[in-house]
Amino acid sequence: MLRETEEELVRAAQAGNITAFERLVRGMEQQMLAVAAGFAHCPDDANDIYQDAMLAAYRALPNFKLESKFSTWLYKIVVNTSLSNRRKLKRAWQKMTALQNEVGQGEQYCENTDTPEARILDGELNTQINQALAKLTDTERIAFVLCHQQGFKIREAAEVMSCSGNSVKVLLFRARNKLKVFWRNITS
Repeated sequence: MLRETEEELVRAAQAGNITAFERLVRGMEQQMLAVAAGFAHCPDDANDIYQDAMLAAYRALPNFKLESKFSTWLYKIVVNTSLSNRRKLKRAWQKMTALQNEVGQGEQYCENTDTPEARILDGELNTQINQALAKLTDTERIAFVLCHQQGFKIREAAEVMSCSGNSVKVLLFRARNKLKVFWRNITS
């Protein structure tokens, strides 16, 4: 029954019904935002990625063939949009960091915490997490975000990534090892 409802909503959205598209996406919004956040430098960037992905999904909706679950298709779009935007965000982040170091300010551009101490700690932690995740290849990072941050099963991540379950396992193994080495070096 749920599949029929999803199919009906997809067909209505493909016919131009924006409300149907919104209903399809509404239940997955937090998960999609979390995937985008796995590639972003701050929550504002994650929101931008999410919005770009939803626009891309709406535009690509006529091409959705109902051969897979709508959620799988949407995850693929969010991941691909995240990868595209990640390159742009990385360049912008590097420019902001360089400017920040040049000016000598300690403030973080993407922080929304209440106290100066919390902002400093959050900024340091955010920097360390971003540095750790930057050590991963794009495919390792996708596997890590989907499986460890989103709780996907191996087969679900494999479907989103269009690869085998064994490939996802290898990517996770490599990602974990790289992150262990990074954290070991940073805490030594």
